[in-house]
Parts: sequence; C-alpha cells; structure tokens
Amino acid sequence: MRASHRAGVRRQRTESNMRQFGRVASIGAAALMLLSVVGCGTEPPPNWQWWRTADTSAVRTELASWRGFLGADKALSNPLDLNLSVGLSAADSASTTGATKYKFAHLISVQPARAESIHADELHFGVAVDTIAMTDTFCQVDYWDSLKTAGCRFLYDSLWVVTFHPDTQPDSTIVWRVTSSVKVGDSVAVETTRTFDWSARRVVFMPKDSGTAGYHVRRVTGFAAFVPSSLDAPSIANVVLSRPGHVDTLFYSPRLDGRGLYSLRSIDSLYEVQPGELVDVTVNTSTPVDTSVDRNRFFLSAGGTKVDITSGPKQGTGSFSLADTGYQSFYIEVIPVSSLLYKDATHMSTIWAIPVRVR
Repeated sequence: MRASHRAGVRRQRTESNMRQFGRVASIGAAALMLLSVVGCGTEPPPNWQWWRTADTSAVRTELASWRGFLGADKALSNPLDLNLSVGLSAADSASTTGATKYKFAHLISVQPARAESIHADELHFGVAVDTIAMTDTFCQVDYWDSLKTAGCRFLYDSLWVVTFHPDTQPDSTIVWRVTSSVKVGDSVAVETTRTFDWSARRVVFMPKDSGTAGYHVRRVTGFAAFVPSSLDAPSIANVVLSRPGHVDTLFYSPRLDGRGLYSLRSIDSLYEVQPGELVDVTVNTSTPVDTSVDRNRFFLSAGGTKVDITSGPKQGTGSFSLADTGYQSFYIEVIPVSSLLYKDATHMSTIWAIPVRVR
C-alpha cells in the first residue's frame, strides 16, 4: 500500500511537473514570438516599416514651428568688428617652404559672406521595447544644416610681407632665412574672401502623442561644427557657465548627468537664464599643444552680437545676456591665429552652439 501510494504521488508530481513545463514552454514560445515581432532593441526590425506618410507629415509640421531655434545659420551670421593691430612673432621668421608670408597688420573686421544653404532632416522612427501595442512611438531627427562655399570677408588696410631665401647647409639641407619683412599699407581698406564648406548636426527627440497622432519636440542637443574637420580644427575641452549661485561645466560628448553638448536634454531642463541676466563664459581648449608655435582666438556670439573674448593662448573669457524670452542658442567660436591672421591661410574653426531657455 505504501509503495503503491508513493508511486501514485510520483505520478502526480511527474504529471504536475510536465504541466508546469508545458506552461513554461508555451510562455517561452510566446516570448520568442514576441521578440521576433517587437525586436530586442529600441527600434522595430529593419524590414518592418510601421510608420506611415502621416507620421512623416506630423513630424515636419511640428518641426516647422521650431526651425527658428533649431537652425544653424545664426552661428555664422554675426559680423565681427576687430580693429586688431598685429605685429610679427618669432614664428614668422621660420619657414619650411620659403613661400612669402602675408600677415594682417591691421585687421578691421570679419564679415560673413553669402553662401548656398542646404538643410536635411533625417527621420529615425522607433518604438519602446515594452510597448507591445506600439502606442509609445517616437521619431529622432538628425537635424542637418550645411553651407556650400561659405565664406568670411576679411577687411584690412595693412599687411606684413615676409620673404625668404635659401641657405644651404654643409649637409646639403636647406634652411630658409628671412630676406625682408616690410609693412605694406593701403590708403583704403582692402577686402579678401576665404571660402570653406561647413555643416552642423543637432539631434531632436519627438515622442508621438497617441491621442492626437501628432509628434512634439521634447528633447534637443546643441551642435558642433568643425572646419575643415574635427581632426584639424581646435579642440574645445569644456565651456564653463557662471552666474550668482550657479556654475555649470559643459563637455562635448553625451553624459548621463546631461552636461554634454550632445546630451539629449528636455526642453524644460535646458540651461535657464532670466532676460538681461549676465552669464560669464570661460572656454578652455586642449590644443594647440605648443603655444609658442600657435595660439587660439576666441569669439562669443549672442543676441546678434559677436565679440572677441580671447584671454590666453588656450582660453577665452567673456559674458553675455539675452533680452528676448524663449528658446535660443549662443555660440562659441575658436580660430587658430595661424588661420585667422594670415591672408592666404586655410580656414580653420570650431563652433559650439549651446541651447538656453530665457524666461
């Protein structure tokens, strides 16, 4: 009897375990089917285009009301009055090619030149992994602004002209020696234009409102632009923003604490100032490595005004205030002296656009 009872118990447990295994297997199979439909990442499988033309239209409709804030054209639109008198440095007596150097002796201003602007919205639609009903969808926009043959018009009235001659050494190497260095002036200001290609990308995050089927701008980044490339342009290490009771340091890459130029920050948590409130700005660069060879000039644009804030070879300090309420950006630009002050130099610059909310 006991043996029969134990056998019965074992049969019941076995049947119970099999039923449990069957339920787990069914759940596992369902989970696998769900994963095959929803996908393991934050986007649906690439061949499953669940969004429609109406989604694209809704995104573009929402973006239309934000383009004045999101557009990058203002980063290069402000003129710069310099009235900068420049002398020769030790670096001007050195040459590796013997080519004549033309250095601005008195640089009056730098004005933006008209350029062909190109804009592109790259739309990336996605869905959250926990939204099986697919109601929590979003669109992330790569917001591109480009200028073809952008330009700067340099206005000057005098130049340093440095010429060289070859000096052959005993080992047959050639060292270039200065032949003459003269300052050439003009009775009227002369203009020369430097052209370059320029592009900037910021990111915009737009969740979908399931009730209205519309999309709304909820998060944005700033942007950086490099000429001619990020490898050649000055490298900004950080930007420090200071006002009474607040000091914030901004870095380039996205960060969990939101203190990255490319961090997707809520539009309600952007750096906030009051109308007319003065904000101190410190810009620190990690290049050039050797400041005896080259150094940077720093410029700050805000509210339609652009000023020189250079305080050292690798640092700029200045301040700004904004009068109008709403969402705006201010701009930091860093240009090496080797690019800014030489007439025939290749243009090099780094621009950061930092979004703020004024209210």
